Amino acid sequence: MQALMFQERRRMEMREVDAPFPGPGEAIVEVAACGVCGSDLEGYVGTPGMADRRVPPLLLGHEFAGTVLEGPDEWLGRAVAIHPLVTDGSCRFCRSGRRYLCPNRELIGLNRPGALAQQVVVPLSGLHALPEGVPQWRGALAEPLAVAVHAVELAGPLLEREVLVFGGGAIGFFVAWAARRAGAKVQVIDISDTRREQAAALGIASADAPQGEVDVTFDTVGIEATRAAAITHLAPGGTAVFVGLHDDESPFSFYGLILQERQVRGSYCYSDQDFARAVSLCGEVPDDYIAHVPLQEGASAFDALAAGSSEYLKVLLEPDGPSLSEVSPTCT
Repeated sequence: MQALMFQERRRMEMREVDAPFPGPGEAIVEVAACGVCGSDLEGYVGTPGMADRRVPPLLLGHEFAGTVLEGPDEWLGRAVAIHPLVTDGSCRFCRSGRRYLCPNRELIGLNRPGALAQQVVVPLSGLHALPEGVPQWRGALAEPLAVAVHAVELAGPLLEREVLVFGGGAIGFFVAWAARRAGAKVQVIDISDTRREQAAALGIASADAPQGEVDVTFDTVGIEATRAAAITHLAPGGTAVFVGLHDDESPFSFYGLILQERQVRGSYCYSDQDFARAVSLCGEVPDDYIAHVPLQEGASAFDALAAGSSEYLKVLLEPDGPSLSEVSPTCT
């Protein structure tokens, strides 16, 4: 079968690879669409936070959906989104419903072959049936949306609360969308004119710099400046949720944290309930800034994303997608 392999830093290449074979408790999914995650892109360019986590050669891809090709009869032919975490099921975190914290967790597209291919092996526990009438490609939005659903859940009740979201990329947009859906008054902070314009077009307030203090902040970038701002612009008693993983270490003042009783939460992945919720919502997410690109032209899509020349919030690579020339000149 055909697969888009991460061969070395800044080089993706279509290769012919062996078709996958399912083991006990597994299924084969024919991939309809696979999103390019920011973490995959950072591994591709070799940023400090991801260079050691995504080491080529590697078959990436953990945001995906498709059709069950082989597996139990009750799943055959069904359209599914895939929860890509694989865990041991026996540790205290798995037993308490927090298997995303399992010390033995693996990720499809990192520790196991990913979905930038025509087919992929997945555990039966990862299969989530798509809602009736939802296009299969939308199932690929469930994974990043689940990240946002989890982060918003960690922030607590948001009805009528003022919220800042630092970063207007894919995860920032999903967080802003989920927070607004929960009743929050949301503003996206991003230095990019394009990202601010996209937020405004989708009915979300935006600015290039934060002003004043708010009840809740989300940092989806993960650099020193956004992490510091997420705390300094937090009202006393407020909550900052950190999602972005760009940098490992960032200093900040503990006095402001303690004396103002501000809360800091780290947010990683999602629970099974978060993922199921995201699957139920993936049909509602605006699709204005989503690109559909054929898997065969994925190398060019990675190049465009790494160069910052794509106008899209999310690029979906599809075995049968339209050519790049049909999508947008900004993706060539």
